[in-house]
Amino acid sequence: MQLRILVAGAGALAALTGCGTGATLLARPAAATVPTAAPATPGAASRSCDAGPWTGSLDPQGRPDGFDAGDAGAVYVWHDDTGWHLRATDMRPTDHHYTGTIALSPPARFLALRPVRDERYDRVWVDGSNVLHYDFHTHASIDGADFLVSCPAEGREGRQRERLLFHTEYDGRPVPDRVRVGASKAIPRAATFWFVRSV
Repeated sequence: MQLRILVAGAGALAALTGCGTGATLLARPAAATVPTAAPATPGAASRSCDAGPWTGSLDPQGRPDGFDAGDAGAVYVWHDDTGWHLRATDMRPTDHHYTGTIALSPPARFLALRPVRDERYDRVWVDGSNVLHYDFHTHASIDGADFLVSCPAEGREGRQRERLLFHTEYDGRPVPDRVRVGASKAIPRAATFWFVRSV
């Protein structure tokens, strides 16, 4: 298992190092077995803020019921008290290509980005425009990523509305019935869908 993180341009480096109050973007394999120094992690405020509910035309809350490798071929998206989760799997052991983007409204940032079960040709990265990209070659296994969304800086007045805009593609085409959202595995009407929260 190898970790691949791509950074586009100098602006992206600034985004990686300027993610709020001392937080940094972290990316590491989910099943890393080599001990490393403890990475910087989001503070308690970021974790408690990201535990709050997100809403949209579909309910993203909760891991899809009974989800496992080899389930119906799709990208699975959900949110829970540990953050956001994105997984791709397929029933057939042939190469299926799941790609997409997740755009985050400013000034929020992606935090604690972590590839899950990535393989040689799988990639996850955040570009200089604060857009997360994923590119998974999925056989009858699981590929994915986990991440948090930053909270507003302390001292800001009033509530802020944050938005996550997802766009998904299957084998190069936007196919909404290859997407499952939340515990109910709901299928969006389009391959582009969004969630919001007020913080």
